[in-house]
Amino acid sequence: MRRHRLGIAAAEEALDPAEERRRSLVRAAFEAIAADGFEGLRTRSVAARTGVNIATLHYYFPTKEALIAGVAQHLSAQFVALHGPPPAPSGSPALDRLRQEFSDVRFYRAKHPELTAVMLELQLRARRDAAIAAVIDPLMGHWRGGLERLVTAGLEEGVFRADIDPVSASHLLMAAFSGAAMQAKSAKALEGVFAEIERWLLARPGNRRTATRG
Repeated sequence: MRRHRLGIAAAEEALDPAEERRRSLVRAAFEAIAADGFEGLRTRSVAARTGVNIATLHYYFPTKEALIAGVAQHLSAQFVALHGPPPAPSGSPALDRLRQEFSDVRFYRAKHPELTAVMLELQLRARRDAAIAAVIDPLMGHWRGGLERLVTAGLEEGVFRADIDPVSASHLLMAAFSGAAMQAKSAKALEGVFAEIERWLLARPGNRRTATRG
């Protein structure tokens, strides 16, 4: 029975060859964008990287936009799966979530700079390409929505300033995190950005309130 269960688990873990081929094409496209921007994304080059011909690539991705959509999905999955170490508990779930965002930015900058590079490439290209905007906007909207919920939770807990607007704050946080990940020249500069974000959001101790529970 044990061998049977292990056999089932192994079969479930093994990818279908077609799915593995699709993923390898997406990874090759992702690596091309990370290395050389959209200027480096050539379908023939992506096919060559994975050892297939252009007809095979077009079987899995009929258009370049479809391939870019695959890259965006891969990027999203990486951001979901990869995280920095959790912060020390502060007693505030919202503050802990904010500090987890800080930890993630540190982690991506140090260990996976290609994630931020591809995200920014997609954002810049989306400004002048409606097809790419249709692919990347849901990803960015999901991130923005999470930040808005984080700020709302901080307001409800009474640890964030009462005059903060969650929607505007979420846009500002997105810009700050994206910019800091690419522009901060040192770890010290990055920590300074995080300290200023926290100082901007937090209510002064005397103005903090205990959230009512209904």
